[in-house]
Amino acid sequence: MNTIELFESEFRNPNTNYFILDTKGKPGDHGDVDFISYDWSPSKYNKVKEGDLFLYRRPSKASETRKFYFFGAGKIIRIKKVDEDRVRGIIEKALPFERKLSPEELEHYTWKFKKRGLNWEHFFNQYGMNLIVKDDFLGILGIAFKHDLKVQDAKLEVSLIQQQQRKNFFVEDHVTEQKRRVGHKVFADQVKLNYGYQCAITGIRLKEFLAASHIVPWSESKKDRLDPQNGICLSTLVDKAFDKGYLTITTEYRILLSPILEKDVILHNLLKPYRNKKIKYPKFAPPKREFLEWHAEHVFKRYTE
Repeated sequence: MNTIELFESEFRNPNTNYFILDTKGKPGDHGDVDFISYDWSPSKYNKVKEGDLFLYRRPSKASETRKFYFFGAGKIIRIKKVDEDRVRGIIEKALPFERKLSPEELEHYTWKFKKRGLNWEHFFNQYGMNLIVKDDFLGILGIAFKHDLKVQDAKLEVSLIQQQQRKNFFVEDHVTEQKRRVGHKVFADQVKLNYGYQCAITGIRLKEFLAASHIVPWSESKKDRLDPQNGICLSTLVDKAFDKGYLTITTEYRILLSPILEKDVILHNLLKPYRNKKIKYPKFAPPKREFLEWHAEHVFKRYTE
């Protein structure tokens, strides 16, 4: 099933409205829970009704990268009163994006509901709720997805995102290949986001060359599989070297190279400039020292063979 088929009945309904909803992604003053519910004040904004569709946006103040990004979509299936001036929209057809959309990726997108101008300043409503048009909803979905949607994957991904946000990082061994694959995606999405889609060692930014490396491998610890603090965003060559123990990262977040690298002059010359350099340290979920100690003890190749 593709995204058009998922929302087909809503698209056919002329009464469906379309919105951008800002969310901080965790319960707090506003009680929002990603892909579960969304709270707002009717006295400030009262345009959303049951049956409407929305795009999720993480505003810059709540973003791991200090830049806003779009990360999902869904349908407000029911609206209930929470208190005197607060209502809660219950979400159905929750749809995490295949990839999060940064301002840079939307730089050349032409919005239909409003002219953007030269920058993003004052483009989004200060209350965090924007009425848009159907063409913009479809346009953003088109950028966010390169492949057809598997509805069962979307439901599973939502459940794993919720589990991760509750800081429950456990994934059982005896799971379907689907759950293992989606679990890796949930982990990798958050790790890459925390590092601003940049390799912590080389600084490479091209997303096609980035991987989310488990520090303690998936196979070694069920309770840490979804933990973003058990991950580092690395470019593909460095990821391979880290995974195979040709480099490690100390508890002071410095890069240590294995002496075995000297047997391969080209590889050694490629990695030598990073020796003893400090990695990029993320503001959100930095690597836990206990995981780095485990990698240094159990994976890192300390001696020549």
